[in-house]
Amino acid sequence: MSETPTLVMGHGGGDISQAQLMSRQIQALVAYTVRESLHRWTLITYLIGITFFLVLLSTAVNLDIVEGTLASARLFGQDLQIGGQEIPVDDIVRWFQVGIISTLYFIGVLLALFLTSNHVPAMAREGWVDLLVAQPVSRSTLLLGRALGSVAVISIGVAYLVVGSWTVLRIKTGLGSMGFMLAGMVILFVYSVCYSATVLTGIITRNGPVAGMVGLMVWIGGHVMYPFHVYTEWRAVAFPAGWRRQAATAFAEGLYWTLPKSEGLRRIAVASAQNEPVSLLPILYSIPFAVLCLFLACWWFTRRDY
Repeated sequence: MSETPTLVMGHGGGDISQAQLMSRQIQALVAYTVRESLHRWTLITYLIGITFFLVLLSTAVNLDIVEGTLASARLFGQDLQIGGQEIPVDDIVRWFQVGIISTLYFIGVLLALFLTSNHVPAMAREGWVDLLVAQPVSRSTLLLGRALGSVAVISIGVAYLVVGSWTVLRIKTGLGSMGFMLAGMVILFVYSVCYSATVLTGIITRNGPVAGMVGLMVWIGGHVMYPFHVYTEWRAVAFPAGWRRQAATAFAEGLYWTLPKSEGLRRIAVASAQNEPVSLLPILYSIPFAVLCLFLACWWFTRRDY
């Protein structure tokens, strides 16, 4: 890192509360993390990739809309056969929204975890951490500010992609769904929850690739455990009645309720993109995991001797 973040300590105009001081310090750390991502070209490359996708979306797809229905469609200059059927334009918009959100979910979350996996480990490395902990600011504030800075970097890209895609669809079809915006926020939430595991691993191991892999495994684990929770028939098929079945059930249910509800959150994002009703329970059930990871990360950071 090339510079030290300027941490606000208050000014001579009057005293400020501890909460206000902590808020200002976190804001300074968030701003520093964003500037660092710009300086290292991480955020710039991220935005260039999104811009390429938006240009591709706007130029590759051409739709002819006649009285609210799709008359013809061309993809990369090739005519698409629609079989003489009248396809409502709102169905077309929903298909595109679901496709964009699904791509952002499966590829965007993966890239986001690895783009920010080194932020916390870099802060905790020898030399740099010695300088940081000497600052008149609590270690918990340092860690939370750094983590929120990573979320801010990713939120810039997600907002650019979602708003840009919505604008392209609006221009192309005259329609745009606010549920599409909600879907983007859900995906940012998925990243934030999984990133909390990256923060915890990063502050313990001080290894960026390992921290990124743990965040990825947490994300995948939420998907893997979903069918074990929903489809209970596997218990009778895999284990005879008795303590083995009970132990396997307790283990599977324990993992399901501990990990973020990745599959449920994906379904919320897709349903939002389709303007369908959603349940917010997977969001509420995922919050404790993020809170626990951040609490343990702060506890470890404050107790470690640097």
